[in-house]
Amino acid sequence: MKFSVQKLVRFHHCDPAGIVFYPQFFYLLHEVQEDFLAHIGFPEHALIAGGTGVPIVDLKTEFLGMCRNGDQLTMTLELTRIGGSSMGMQYEILGDTGIVKLRAHGVVVYSEVPHGKPVRIPDDLRNALLPYLKTPSPGDT
Repeated sequence: MKFSVQKLVRFHHCDPAGIVFYPQFFYLLHEVQEDFLAHIGFPEHALIAGGTGVPIVDLKTEFLGMCRNGDQLTMTLELTRIGGSSMGMQYEILGDTGIVKLRAHGVVVYSEVPHGKPVRIPDDLRNALLPYLKTPSPGDT
């Protein structure tokens, strides 16, 4: 199952031409991650207050189209892998017409804050994550 949230492109996301300035996409991707964690009952601020967090350790991004000031975006997040302490996150940003504008894949590591030492994902969090784990398609290798 994919988690999905709507985001409006605002003036502060854009360069002088009114196009989303590429570093702003990384803020938006992190917002989706925060929204997702809150949705499953593990808000990031609560994780951090409890001494853990999910910092990103890898992010690969494909920019497939422009987004402009005022666009309504649909942003999705789906898990590609849940390991002992890490998880793969696949993101998509779709424009108002449903065309994919950005695709990204990241890896986050459940770890102690502030040391950054990876720790095992607890069972309650793991169980909340499982419904969002992508089921491989017959053609996937």
